[in-house]
Amino acid sequence: MKFKAKKSYGQYKTTKCPFCDRIATLKNEEGLDVCPQHTKSVLPEIKCTCGSWLEARSGKFGPYFNCLNCGNINYNKGMEIKALTMKGQPEKVIIEKPQSIFFRERIEVKGKTQTKERKEITISSNDSYYFD
Repeated sequence: MKFKAKKSYGQYKTTKCPFCDRIATLKNEEGLDVCPQHTKSVLPEIKCTCGSWLEARSGKFGPYFNCLNCGNINYNKGMEIKALTMKGQPEKVIIEKPQSIFFRERIEVKGKTQTKERKEITISSNDSYYFD
């Protein structure tokens, strides 16, 4: 006899950001669930397999796409269509590195100045060599 696993709060419905695949906690202007970094981002135009454009919508049961010819399309299926149709096009990804003094050190080696980035080290209680 199999027992069901214990339900725990917040593990069943986890939506991911369509831009970076992190956990989505906010909504953008279109009504899609996104992470805090992409609240002002807009989902690019997606073409359906029939050739018409998909319109992003959000409803009672979450986000979905609407095609004029095909009708309503599941959000996950629409994202798969996006991956297929945008295969040859490069994605625009903007990565900003912090420019503060806290993360960089200036080192002088043989009269030349170089910058060296510091590494962030996270120490937990499982690290036995730290607590000896």
